[in-house]
Amino acid sequence: MQKGTLELIRRLNRDLVLGIIRAGQPVSRAEIARRLGLSRSTVSAIVDEFIAKHFVVESGLGASTKEGGRRAIELSFNPDSGYGVGIELQRGGLKLCIANLDGAVCFQQTAVSTDNCSEAVSRHIAEAVRQAGLTMEQLIAVGVSVPGLTDSLNGIIVDSPVLGWKGIAFAAELESMINVPVFLNNDVNCAALGERWLGAVKQIDDFIYFYIGHGVGMALVAGGQLVYGKDYMAGEIAYFAQTADLSGHIPVNRLGDFGVYEKKVSISGLTGRGAGDTLEALFQGFAEGREPNVRVVKELIEDLSLGIANSVSLLNPEKVIIGGDTAPYIAPFLNELQCNVSQLTPIRTGIELSQLGTCASVLGAIAYGLERVRM
Repeated sequence: MQKGTLELIRRLNRDLVLGIIRAGQPVSRAEIARRLGLSRSTVSAIVDEFIAKHFVVESGLGASTKEGGRRAIELSFNPDSGYGVGIELQRGGLKLCIANLDGAVCFQQTAVSTDNCSEAVSRHIAEAVRQAGLTMEQLIAVGVSVPGLTDSLNGIIVDSPVLGWKGIAFAAELESMINVPVFLNNDVNCAALGERWLGAVKQIDDFIYFYIGHGVGMALVAGGQLVYGKDYMAGEIAYFAQTADLSGHIPVNRLGDFGVYEKKVSISGLTGRGAGDTLEALFQGFAEGREPNVRVVKELIEDLSLGIANSVSLLNPEKVIIGGDTAPYIAPFLNELQCNVSQLTPIRTGIELSQLGTCASVLGAIAYGLERVRM
């Protein structure tokens, strides 16, 4: 058997053992071996490795057997054995969060005005770790959420118009400064992972995250894995087009420009139609029955219904999660959206709002970092 195959088997066994401990704690080595069909020696070797890394602790003795045999030592997961840092890069600043392996937040900063260069980010991480009462040695991974196109495999910011960056090997730069593994991903992908870790789609393997805010985007999770596409551009719903967008031989979507769908449902698209300068004004005017607010909001719900329905027909998700700055204003229309989508496609799905709100992306960055370092 090849070395790579053996290592894959070992990693899978480690994941299975740790999963049993986390889900069924406290649990004994013998019980783990029984549930997984592994030898006791294999389980013991894996458990000893986890104990050495402080991921698992021996939490006491279990009940004696019916025959009065020796009580087994029980094992529990130690969520404070390590911590992850999440960084959400934004225009002119960042969000920062530190959480343990179960997602319990021990430190967060929601609006930090700063230069986003790697040197400045490294200083903010060091200061946050100090304020949280931790040490850099306790960090397992740093995840970075990026507004724009990323090569997540190689840690490269391919193109981020918001940050004004192209072709930046940000993960490698930051990692060299803090000596902690650094991984980065697109901000919408991170938001989806945050919802899967701690929010609306915990442990659901097939779902769509629809981001509606200053921009628009979609993250696709199929079989528990993010779908990236050949050029890391899967989910670019900004370029969704409808029949009315056909205009002869003139391209309606150009790479790097605002897409036709984005112009319809993004905040700038909604507030640029004479129905109010803010989302609050737009929806307040709708509630009061004023025009053109009523027309703009109705068109938004129609456009969202079409975009979601076509995505559902293509991907067959168990759930669709709507997030972004516009999401809270969508709450009164969820039933209408669900009804519209049910009329447009026979494929059943549930539509819900994000549970993590504006924290989804920074928490998802932590989840992504912890997942990658485990690999």
